[in-house]
Amino acid sequence: MRKNIKRLFTGLITAALLSLTALPAFAANTATDTGTGSITGNVAINGSISPLTISITHPINVAYAISPDDSTFTAPDIVVTNNTKAAVNITVKSLTAASGGTLTFTDVDPSSKSWNTLNNADSKKYIALGVKAIGSNSWAVGFSTATHWASDPTPLAVGSLASGATGNFALTANYGLAFDAAYTANHNLVFSFQLT
Repeated sequence: MRKNIKRLFTGLITAALLSLTALPAFAANTATDTGTGSITGNVAINGSISPLTISITHPINVAYAISPDDSTFTAPDIVVTNNTKAAVNITVKSLTAASGGTLTFTDVDPSSKSWNTLNNADSKKYIALGVKAIGSNSWAVGFSTATHWASDPTPLAVGSLASGATGNFALTANYGLAFDAAYTANHNLVFSFQLT
């Protein structure tokens, strides 16, 4: 009998505690305004705003080709698409030579060499590689058509793309012709994307 009374008592205490914890805790978040005639009440409005996610689609790598016999440089366009729900500004942050190929070029100003007369050693050493925005259909008015040369460490603010717009970039280069074998070379292109 004592066991049953003990169980009943424990059950009643548990039920009482559960009913207390189930009560809403509005008292701390409410105010009561009282008075006669006209009274006012203040309610603080607290907003929570999430940042917009910037989403850009661009290629992971792009290959160029130099054909000394034809004196041609070929490369596909670098296509950049703004998937963000707002316009973004695009900057070419840097273009730099990278290791990993059979040659690691030294980037120089395009006017610094007589490119067609470079000997074998200098052809394998120097290049003037650049990138620039092309086409005017998708870029906002006032975009830059200047070439960002790898020899210049200063970032180039190109312009803005509206939401859903696609902009194109083209590679360009000045180079020697006296290559004695097939070689490979690498560069890194870094873009910066920021809301307008």
